[in-house]
Amino acid sequence: MRRPSDRAIFQALLLAACFLLLARPERLWSSIPPRLPAEIAAPVFAPVVAPELPPVAQVLGDRAEQGLLEAANVRREAGEVGRGENLAAVLGAAGVPAAEVLAFAKALKPVLDPKRMRPGDAYEVWVGPEGRLLRFEYRRSPLEVYRAEARPEGGWRAWKVDVPVERRQKSLVGRVEGSLYESFLAAGADADLVMAFVELFSWDVDFTRETREGDEFRAIYEQLWVGDEFVGNGRILAAQYRGQGGIHTAVYYRSDKIEGYFDPEGRSVRKSFLRSPLRFTRISSRFSLRRRHPILKVVRPHRGVDYAAPRGTPVWSVADGTVRYAGWKGQAGKTVIVRHSRGYETYYNHLSRFAPGIRKGVRVRQGQVIGYVGATGLATGPHLDFRVKKNGRWVNPLTEKYPAGDPVPKAEREAYRAWAAEWVERLEALAPALEVAKENRP
Repeated sequence: MRRPSDRAIFQALLLAACFLLLARPERLWSSIPPRLPAEIAAPVFAPVVAPELPPVAQVLGDRAEQGLLEAANVRREAGEVGRGENLAAVLGAAGVPAAEVLAFAKALKPVLDPKRMRPGDAYEVWVGPEGRLLRFEYRRSPLEVYRAEARPEGGWRAWKVDVPVERRQKSLVGRVEGSLYESFLAAGADADLVMAFVELFSWDVDFTRETREGDEFRAIYEQLWVGDEFVGNGRILAAQYRGQGGIHTAVYYRSDKIEGYFDPEGRSVRKSFLRSPLRFTRISSRFSLRRRHPILKVVRPHRGVDYAAPRGTPVWSVADGTVRYAGWKGQAGKTVIVRHSRGYETYYNHLSRFAPGIRKGVRVRQGQVIGYVGATGLATGPHLDFRVKKNGRWVNPLTEKYPAGDPVPKAEREAYRAWAAEWVERLEALAPALEVAKENRP
């Protein structure tokens, strides 16, 4: 058999290069190629952004990439973590030796604890000759992506990917017709936005009692996008509620000294304590000095508020403070106690577990998750028993007059008022949309 001439070999290589360039050119200059061991001669490239190509060219490009992988003796496998699977199962199924899995788990743990891998999360694995793990990518959500790549000198480099997020401003306007929740949905909001709006004004408006037909709501808020994928709502930038109690306006403001929501004059919209420590379905038991215990069947004081909620519902600290206790507390089960300023302490009882990092002496911020709803201790079902002490005495969490939050600093107030006026003007400009919606109503 005749050996191909050097010229024939050169022509074949030139043809292959032209094929790659026409089919998937971005493969040749991808900004995040996986780092492969030096013994792998053929490069393996990872796509960053899928180009807009005709279907045929897309198929040709995929085949070309697969050809490069095969030439380098590299396999790429993708899938989702199954129920009962862990890192060892995923990598073992891809052909990675057990000793290498153990070493990789140690390298990955500072960034992503393998024990926190959840069913349904997506992964991709690149495996080279003799089961060498070249690259591992783990996608918990569009915003939470982890990656690890083999180092030429051995070992792996692991990190959390800084996913570029686009923040798009959206507006919402509507009138209450029926329930507030249904009115928001009809105006284009989702459940998360409804809850954020209600929580924002919960200190000034009792939406369970004061909502009336014809009340108006307006909001300008952020939507978060990763490429063409919507991943959730960002913060509310400005909002307004017009009801029988007057006009309530909140504007988001952040400086080097303060951050939060304020009215147009710079007063804090929120109190120093949140109204509730979780998103609950109902209040199953209120503060009382004489309550019949549902298990012990005796009458005794209940110095807290029971919030019924599904097991695992996040529980957050209602104010800034320091964790004084996190552990088992008899009939209260797993409990977190947080000490706050001005003599306040808050108790969170019957938790199923604590949030990562919650332990005695840790500082927590208002709204920070400290645990999850459970039924530990003496409890009939999953709920949170929330209690408040002031200067050593129990007080009713629902009626306590908490101190107001800090206002915008005096040195910044003039600039803030000008800033807030612009947002109020934008909210006022949404009024015509209300009339259009009214005219289009069947």
